[in-house]
Amino acid sequence: MRICIFTDSFLPRISGVSSAVMNQANELVRRGHEVAIFRPKPPKHLRDLHVGEMDSRAQLHEVPLSIPDRRFPDLHIAVPTLLPSWNVVREFQPDLIHAHTEWGCGLEGLFSSRLENVPLFGTFHTFFADPEYLRHFCMPDTWLTRKAMWKYAVGFYNRCHAVFTPSMAVRERLLAHGLKSPAVVLSNGIEAPARVADDLIRARREAEGLAPMTYIYVGRISSEKSLDVVIKAFGKVHARHPDTRLALVGSGNDEENLKALIQTAQLTDCVRWLGCIPHDVLIRDNIPRLGDVFVTASKTENQPVSILEAMALGLPMIGPDAKGMPELIRDGQNGFLFPPDDIDLLTQRMEVLYRDEPLRKRMGETALQHARQHDLGHVIDQLEDVYLTVLHKKKLQWGRRLRDWPGLQWLLRRRKRPIPQPLP
Repeated sequence: MRICIFTDSFLPRISGVSSAVMNQANELVRRGHEVAIFRPKPPKHLRDLHVGEMDSRAQLHEVPLSIPDRRFPDLHIAVPTLLPSWNVVREFQPDLIHAHTEWGCGLEGLFSSRLENVPLFGTFHTFFADPEYLRHFCMPDTWLTRKAMWKYAVGFYNRCHAVFTPSMAVRERLLAHGLKSPAVVLSNGIEAPARVADDLIRARREAEGLAPMTYIYVGRISSEKSLDVVIKAFGKVHARHPDTRLALVGSGNDEENLKALIQTAQLTDCVRWLGCIPHDVLIRDNIPRLGDVFVTASKTENQPVSILEAMALGLPMIGPDAKGMPELIRDGQNGFLFPPDDIDLLTQRMEVLYRDEPLRKRMGETALQHARQHDLGHVIDQLEDVYLTVLHKKKLQWGRRLRDWPGLQWLLRRRKRPIPQPLP
């Protein structure tokens, strides 16, 4: 198949959406499909950053009109211009178009699908109507704003022939807000990482000054991730167990605020900032394994790729009982859940895994088993099945429309030719 992918979040910006799109595109290309990815036009000095992780056979195009966001140096917001992208799409002659976001690039994909008369697929990744994201993008957190955001999002995805949701919780939320398009639960998927030797991990932990017991977070450092909750809970754990450490991997616009919080809580010596690490290096070097437990307090997650990757490396998880998180973290099996923003209960969960090493190991082994359910090869098998089902259905619908068109029936009668029947 010839597949066009439109996404507002893609390299050089590192995010769960970027990783999911790249992983799926790479696997589709490896299977012989032709893939063209459309992204916002990034800053010149960042244009080629991290692009080496893509399969070189995938095409990469840019939506020409993109506005930089001053708060996020790696984020450009695409403005739909329609014609330039459509010209590229028309030359590519896609069988289908897949939009991974509903904003600028997603609208480009929607317009191109209508002009080219090919099916449009959509993936819902982010709850932009949630208060955390509204504040993140400096929008008013009001009932009217939330309603308008949901109405827009559902309106966009109702124009898709099929909608993918990485979790059942997201599917139910979309249906509750009026989604009519067929909705399919499909994991973001990950490739099983190669495991680095334990000796090398231990050596790196010593070099980074990480204690025998380390909690780790991997992801964007921004306000909607609720990292202040993690830091406050860790402060309580560290006060009782001075040999614990917290490692933070990532970057973002909330770094200064969190560093100030760490300094105020007198945790500077026990919190390690490892910074932004390229995704291929992160996986190649098994960076999540520098910690013993993966911890997050983000209430906005649909299906974070960082958690899937940590599970695939055998880490037990601690996360909030919100959105799609309970579908990844099975409480008491591969980790613990806690009520969102409950610092005291998060502290308790962290202490339980500190004290009970056999429990950590059992949960890590269970996490590894659960991660196999999200194998990228299996995910792409399901994705291809949905693509082909919709493409076949569209051909049948086109055959019926062609047969029932009065003008065609009149023309065929004049030429004494049989009226075409629907495709089998």
